[in-house]
Amino acid sequence: MRAAFAFFLLALSCAALAQPSEREVQAAFLFKFPSFVEWPQEALGAGPIVIGVAGADDVAAQLQQMAGGRTVQGRPVLVRRVGKGESLAGLHVLFFGRGQAARLAELERQAPPQPLLVVCEWEGALQQGAVVNFLRSEGRVRFEVSLEGAERRSLRISSRMLAVAQNVRPGKL
Repeated sequence: MRAAFAFFLLALSCAALAQPSEREVQAAFLFKFPSFVEWPQEALGAGPIVIGVAGADDVAAQLQQMAGGRTVQGRPVLVRRVGKGESLAGLHVLFFGRGQAARLAELERQAPPQPLLVVCEWEGALQQGAVVNFLRSEGRVRFEVSLEGAERRSLRISSRMLAVAQNVRPGKL
């Protein structure tokens, strides 16, 4: 009986270890999102897909591990940590971690908005200008999408990505 209980505890702990963390799931989404987004040709250029991360070094580290030697849309993926005041030039995706609402507001004051997939992780981020926002639902990491935000940034989101979003806010078109 003791051996069976010990085995059960071991199995539970292994199962818990097999579950990816919230940050690992977010990094995986950030890595996959560019496969489902269309940028204006002049914004994408011929170089790599560049994912910027602001205020979430753990997500940046996960993304760097994931991106090593892999491609998205036939392009290599580069991950860049973005500090306060650093240029966003050359980025295609920008993830703002918790506590970065002021930086999102600063980005939104720029005119015209650059073609940049802005992803955040706090309640109300879509209303503040994010295109995608992570949320927790039933213990899982989900995301919501603002089509209006995507249109404002000249991005087109694939119907396949929209189909798995927890919530899709309509656009103006």
